[in-house]
Amino acid sequence: MDTSVWFAVALAIIVASGIIWQKICESPPDWIKELDILGRPRTKKIPGNAIVCGGSISGMMTARILADHFERVIIIDPEIVEEKPKSRILQYNAAHLFLGIFICGARKLWPNFDEEVQAVGCRLAPADLQVHFSGLLLPTPYQAYPSDRLPDTLASRRCTAQHLLYRLFRQHTTSKNINIVPGIVRGLVATDNMQSIQSVTVRQPDGTQISLNDAALVVDCTGTTQAGLKWLKSIGFPLLDGIRAAYTAEMSYATVCFTVTPELELTLPIPGYTSMNQTTCVYGTVAHFAYDSCQFGLMKTDNNTVELVIGNYGDGSVLPRVASDVVPFLSAFRGHKSVPSWFLATIDILCERGNPRFNNVKIPSQSYVRYHLVPEGSLPSNFIAIGDAIQQTNPTYAQGFAKLMLDGIALNATLHAIDSSRPHISRTFSAQFFKKNSVHTNSLWEGTRLHDYGFPGCQPAEGETRATGRLARWFELKLISAGTQDDEVASALWHVRHLYKGEWIILAPTLLWKVLTTPSRF
Repeated sequence: MDTSVWFAVALAIIVASGIIWQKICESPPDWIKELDILGRPRTKKIPGNAIVCGGSISGMMTARILADHFERVIIIDPEIVEEKPKSRILQYNAAHLFLGIFICGARKLWPNFDEEVQAVGCRLAPADLQVHFSGLLLPTPYQAYPSDRLPDTLASRRCTAQHLLYRLFRQHTTSKNINIVPGIVRGLVATDNMQSIQSVTVRQPDGTQISLNDAALVVDCTGTTQAGLKWLKSIGFPLLDGIRAAYTAEMSYATVCFTVTPELELTLPIPGYTSMNQTTCVYGTVAHFAYDSCQFGLMKTDNNTVELVIGNYGDGSVLPRVASDVVPFLSAFRGHKSVPSWFLATIDILCERGNPRFNNVKIPSQSYVRYHLVPEGSLPSNFIAIGDAIQQTNPTYAQGFAKLMLDGIALNATLHAIDSSRPHISRTFSAQFFKKNSVHTNSLWEGTRLHDYGFPGCQPAEGETRATGRLARWFELKLISAGTQDDEVASALWHVRHLYKGEWIILAPTLLWKVLTTPSRF
């Protein structure tokens, strides 16, 4: 065979491989496919009690999913009362952002989601966060959707979102099969053969202890305390040393809450908008770690409320605590492009006329209990964890509710895989769930952790240094730089950000070529 034929064959193989790889990279992630069965009840329920330890957002959502699969569901929590402020939630009065995937899942679980959003004063808005990196805009892909209508996201404070989810939880038809037990979980009791959990010990508000028996499934929804790890160790389950990875981003943030009447809103010098309802954020920027340590954004939330959130890596004491400090602090931001004058003028008006209220939060360490690394058979077959009880990322990336929804989708899919003719929790159920869930959420931990390592005050996980992930940060800057200059790259970043696509879309040959060849602005 002569050289030209060899060349033609090799070229054909390369082109075919590129086409196949492009299609693989563009394929939807598993959680998008599994959304179709979220909220679908099984025909024959699993016998026994599904016991949810913790009743905040993660507990209520988990109980809603479990009610589609189990005969009985029990939630244990000392504060699951609609009207009572949640003193155990650090960010209860702080700003929140909700990524698009959470809205998709919530609509599956609660068909009346949109109506209840309106009833409690929240709003559904186009998922446009007006994100800037070091002051440079990352365009939002309106062109990818008919009539420029982006998918929705939720605009709400955490306290109002809590109220919304409680209403949805209590109204749904499955609520009659969910029992709420006020109290705190004190521990678990294993079966004699140490293969599963048979009961949960609860201390009630009056100090008495009770046992909840016939445990078909036990779910740790204790949030950042990640109590399940302690419970399992205390009853003798062998867990790997270092199963819990942790680092400290040294991040604090302030939420400045304004009351903004429609009349006051009309006076705000925001360009391109007749109303703040046309977007989620009117402006937001993230710092380049070599230039600044600050990030901030302004959003209209619920019930005539507008929130300014300001995050800072390092010394949290520098964050503003009174109205007169806000504009000077934002004006000092250093990036590749200055903060726009209209934004500073808007904040100045809000500080003067919007009755500003401050809530400053010091973010605790970030952690990941890597249950998926535990050898199969070493965990109780009927124990899982959901939400921050598995993985607590830096909340300033606004991934908490979205990550919770990915956990819920993985749980629902794993339960639906159980044989309907003989429904029971198998010996491998826990391992199957944690493995599936790690595929859904591992990249969230890797991406946010390695980005945080770029900031000087960050304290890396054991065995790592701030140099860990240097190549990843280099590629991140190339990717973002290309996104500020190319709509296709920006669209991919937006879809990955809202978890509509997997991060592997970035490795598609056509996209990767643009990322690597576009001159870097950073």
